[in-house]
Amino acid sequence: MKMMQKLLQKLKTATVIALISVFVLLSSGWTSTALAQNPMDELVTGYVSKVNVADLDRAIFFYHDLLGMEWDTSRDTSRWTQFFYPNLPGTKIGVYEGQPTGTGEAALTLVVKDIKEASYFLMSEGIEVSPIQDVGGGVLLAFFTDFDGNTLGLRQNGW
Repeated sequence: MKMMQKLLQKLKTATVIALISVFVLLSSGWTSTALAQNPMDELVTGYVSKVNVADLDRAIFFYHDLLGMEWDTSRDTSRWTQFFYPNLPGTKIGVYEGQPTGTGEAALTLVVKDIKEASYFLMSEGIEVSPIQDVGGGVLLAFFTDFDGNTLGLRQNGW
């Protein structure tokens, strides 16, 4: 049973890495004829990966001081902050102080220009999308899963 759990965790991690790689390629300007024909290609402007942590101050030390990421304090709340690398615009790691879950509950979130249009597109393709949530600060979120049950999100920024 432990071996199966380890295998499932490795598959989840590999899926997240593959998705991040694809979106990094897309955000760097790489496109193909097939991708350019998909409406999501025009809607996605970047992504935010969210991780839960037990201690926000310790996470700030890890991502800012140890990993050398820029600290985006423009969206800070008492339980949320985010980090980025300047050479990857539109790509951030959001850190949420809550029940720590490790990588099994990280959610890759696509930043889109119009969350309603992106939701409608996904639903037109047979993908269930959660109701759009206003989480404050002008940020709207909706969630969906890939074919393996991995959670992904849509995020429309208020600015």
